[in-house]
Amino acid sequence: MAPPAGQIRPGRYLAFFVAIVAILYALVFFTGDRKLTPKLGIDLQGGTRVALTARTESGEPPSRESLDISRQIIETRVNGLGVSGAEVVLDGNNIVITVPGENGERAKELGQTAQLRFRPVLNAVPAAPQPTAPPTTTAPGGTTTAPATTTPEPPAAGGATTTPSPQGRPLPLAQQPTTTTAPPTSTSGTPTGVEVCENYAKLLADEDADDAEVITAAKACRQAPNLAPSPDGAAADPVLQQAALATLDCGTGVADPLVGNDDPKLPLAACDQDGVEKFILGPSFLEGTQISDANANLDPQGIGYVVVLSFEPEGSDIWSKYTASHVGERAAFVLDTEVVSAPTIEGAINGDTTITGGDGGFSQSEAGKLANVLKYGSLPLSFESSEAETVSATLGLASLQAGLIAGGIGLALVFVYCLFYYRLLGLLTILSLVLSAVIVYAVLILLGRWIGFTLDLAGIAGFIIAIGITADSFVIFFERLKDEVRDGRTFRSSVPRAWVRARRTILSADAVSFLAAAVLYLLAVGQVRGFAFTLGMSTVLDLIVVFLVTHPLVALASRSKFLSDPRLSGLGGAQRSAALQRSARVGATPAVKEV
Repeated sequence: MAPPAGQIRPGRYLAFFVAIVAILYALVFFTGDRKLTPKLGIDLQGGTRVALTARTESGEPPSRESLDISRQIIETRVNGLGVSGAEVVLDGNNIVITVPGENGERAKELGQTAQLRFRPVLNAVPAAPQPTAPPTTTAPGGTTTAPATTTPEPPAAGGATTTPSPQGRPLPLAQQPTTTTAPPTSTSGTPTGVEVCENYAKLLADEDADDAEVITAAKACRQAPNLAPSPDGAAADPVLQQAALATLDCGTGVADPLVGNDDPKLPLAACDQDGVEKFILGPSFLEGTQISDANANLDPQGIGYVVVLSFEPEGSDIWSKYTASHVGERAAFVLDTEVVSAPTIEGAINGDTTITGGDGGFSQSEAGKLANVLKYGSLPLSFESSEAETVSATLGLASLQAGLIAGGIGLALVFVYCLFYYRLLGLLTILSLVLSAVIVYAVLILLGRWIGFTLDLAGIAGFIIAIGITADSFVIFFERLKDEVRDGRTFRSSVPRAWVRARRTILSADAVSFLAAAVLYLLAVGQVRGFAFTLGMSTVLDLIVVFLVTHPLVALASRSKFLSDPRLSGLGGAQRSAALQRSARVGATPAVKEV
């Protein structure tokens, strides 16, 4: 049989609260990195600041509109990558990213242009004596394509070299064996393709070379039209292919001048991301802008992680037709002029496409980074990262110390007032606030692990304000309880009636506070969002404590003869007021009779 309105079984509520606390701290101690402190923002723990300098192909300053779009995309990537507590601001032609903790390298990664293009593989040679097999791609049905391998051929007689043939398939026209001869010389005064590549190599070695000049030379060599067969049937220039591949120094980590400046309509000489293979790629047949979603998942074969791409309808149709008409050939997924994956196509792929990271697959962080970068779009500009500099937390720690002192003084005054005015009920208020802090601390640790939430000065301010909101809930309940006692009811009978009436007010007040915090979170930026987040979270936790702790403890106290003593409970004044009212009513009756 259900208890009357307001009547509860306190033990059940308290047991449920204990279970919540136990689960939270089990997650804290036995999951994740098991670090027992919340993540702190840059103003509390320091961090790194990275300036991304925008560059254009012409060398002219970028437009304000393109800079603002880039800032918005990078800010979205910050949220997607879980680098919480970061700031992204414009400073002239630079985008300055400030991130807390040891995230300097992650800040540099946020400036990737992330131009994904799909290109056919025309030629592939090993960049090192021991090449690795290219990765595979998985069709929706679960069929995994066989990887194509490239094995270096021994030099032919007379010093001739041959281009490897993958898995015995006939070589494309651009890959037919050729004999290396001396580079041709120009008789008309116009540099040949080989001479252009030699000039590009010299510019790469020159530290004082102009960036715009290096980009122009790179396009002339590594994106020369005759690197690939022409639409009218003219063959590719194998000597130029070799010269363009020779300019590539794979695996050094040096920034590619063509990043953000390559032409998708022209061929491209490029390396793979692991630095083990060089490619001559045809013009792009599909752009990364056709990607609708990208997610990092565990490899079904159990080898690391993979990135699963979903296409827009137009892109899906192009990809399906291309894979159907190029069975047995390789297609390269090119991210910022680097080949991420170059699988062999075994059949038409209708639906999602999987990018693998080579023999060992992607790590979880690599797959997540790539998926988020692809998901959140390409930057309209290319950026060059400067050295990260350390940001001191001295000012933040000083402010934190002052804020904690102020918060401690305010909290102590609240405790003194509650004990003086409510006595036992004030003690229950203090206990409820302590238990609320216990839950808040665990939630902060878990949010830092799961969503990268960082606690900064603004967030601490939100918690301090939330103390007042929580105390208000107690005051509403206790004052309603006093009203019931003044009406002549006992402490025990007053608790359920007071709770039923106070509950509506508490829910309404907390709902207004939560809505205000939610609106502020949606409309604000930067640290103000941290303030709104902690304020809203504390409001929700306030309801949990009031419903599962404060109310049951008051109900238990009302059932105890010792704790319900008016001198101890703090309700003595209300009971005396009720007695005076009864005496006045009793004394008023004879006076009326005499009249």
